[in-house]
Amino acid sequence: SIGDAAFYGCTNLTLEKLPNGVTSIKGATFRGCTKLALTELPSGVTSIESAAFYGCTKLALTGLPSGVTSIGSSAFGSCTKLALTELPSGVTSIGSMAFSDCTSLALTELPSGVTSIESSAFNGCTSLVLAELPSGVTSIGDAAFYGCTKLALTELPSGVTSI
Repeated sequence: SIGDAAFYGCTNLTLEKLPNGVTSIKGATFRGCTKLALTELPSGVTSIESAAFYGCTKLALTGLPSGVTSIGSSAFGSCTKLALTELPSGVTSIGSMAFSDCTSLALTELPSGVTSIESSAFNGCTSLVLAELPSGVTSIGDAAFYGCTKLALTELPSGVTSI
């Protein structure tokens, strides 16, 4: 276990790997660690809490562990090098501003279990190329896709009840 905000603002932290026993990345654990360049997380991680990696401008994860089910508010906000192309299939919750200003984020689809996309979730993700949203999406928050200039949606799921 690594506590909330344990390494908050450690601008010279350059960890290459986290221990395999880590199951949750707590709130603001690595917030503002501008030199953190992790390329993977331990396979046992199931949740990434609010602002866990916010402002980690060199974070270069190539994927998220398959067991991740929730991505908290601002979890990866302003992680400009984060270039994920997919999220684990078990993700059901994408918090507000979860990926805001992740200009290298190039998701092509969202997991089928996602039911809501909270406010500003993908705000400013200029490389986001989603062509469709999962059929189970029922709500899309304010500015969820604001500034996503490559977004290629052609229709919204029929179950969307609020935008």
